[in-house]
Amino acid sequence: MLEKLALHKDNLGNQFYMFCFSLYLIVNFMAGTTLSRALGLGAIVALLRLSQLAALLVFCKIIFFDHHKFNTILAILVGACFLFIVCKQAHELDPFFMYLFIIGAYGIDFKQILNKYILVVLSLLLLIYAAAVLGLVPNNIMWREGAGVIRAGLGLATPSDLAAHVFYLMLAFALVRDFIFSRQEIGFMALIAILIFAITNSRLDAVLMLLLVLVMYFRGPVFKAIKFIGVKGASALVGIYAFGNLLLTYFFDPYDPFYAQLDAWLSRRLLFGKMAFEKYPIHLFGQYIYQNGNGDPRGFVVYYFIDSAYVQALMMFGIVFLLFMLGLLVYLLYRAFKKQYYGLAIAVLLIALSMAVNHHFWHVSYNVSLLALLAVLPTVSDTKYS
Repeated sequence: MLEKLALHKDNLGNQFYMFCFSLYLIVNFMAGTTLSRALGLGAIVALLRLSQLAALLVFCKIIFFDHHKFNTILAILVGACFLFIVCKQAHELDPFFMYLFIIGAYGIDFKQILNKYILVVLSLLLLIYAAAVLGLVPNNIMWREGAGVIRAGLGLATPSDLAAHVFYLMLAFALVRDFIFSRQEIGFMALIAILIFAITNSRLDAVLMLLLVLVMYFRGPVFKAIKFIGVKGASALVGIYAFGNLLLTYFFDPYDPFYAQLDAWLSRRLLFGKMAFEKYPIHLFGQYIYQNGNGDPRGFVVYYFIDSAYVQALMMFGIVFLLFMLGLLVYLLYRAFKKQYYGLAIAVLLIALSMAVNHHFWHVSYNVSLLALLAVLPTVSDTKYS
């Protein structure tokens, strides 16, 4: 009888988490659309309140449904307090909300989370596309400077956001399928990547989607290479790449021909990151940095935005937070290798690569892979890597 009650409580907790997750997914996604232009700035406040509600509900799931010991709950609260203080200083609460959903995913089947993510995000992408076509929400059209190319967001705040959504959606689908696709399916994925590039002209996300498609096609050799590298090698690659991006930004010289050409290809990401280093000091626990991107609901404003998640982590959230973020990536790699879930290890490496050019690491409507930190992972047999 007690076992049945415990099982019922676990099932109820799982269902409650999936409800909170779905709610937060919808809110987090809609916050990155042009909906605020259609409904006014009050819509942003409403979405924030719904985010807070979803976070509060998942916190209740952690306390009342999960079987954590007192010391574990105490550690969770200390981590939450640290992140809340840091995020409050940076005026950016997404990492705090993500932390709660990572903790709340304890005991939840990761593939169940992935399936829910795909269903919700794909539905929202189609819905916001239809709304943009019908003129219900603005379609953010941009002109790439010096290239004469029109870029469309199709209801997303920026064209780059649309491309990033598609990349992360393809990555989630690859994780569900463990990167096992037929040639026809891989060809279809390649066509999607080409179509999104034609619409958004987001070159860097196109490169990421191309890499993802190549991993699907050369799955066997890539998985064997990942297994050979191991968790230490993969972790070293992430650390070297992250600090390499920070050093490249810090020592950026706009008058150097090599740097100038590289920055042009990176759409001035190095320049804006360098400006942050020059204007603001580096703190242990972060600071507020005023930014405004192309999706700013106020209309045209002078553009300044730090796209690199590594530079954002260091300059906005501080040294301790940056080390914490890298620690999460390393632990995610450790779990992937321990469970022989090499598809997740590849996903982490691709996400780490993308973090130098986009800031969506802490947005659950993009990066759902972080929830694998405590979720139940599938154990994949070595025989599937042939």
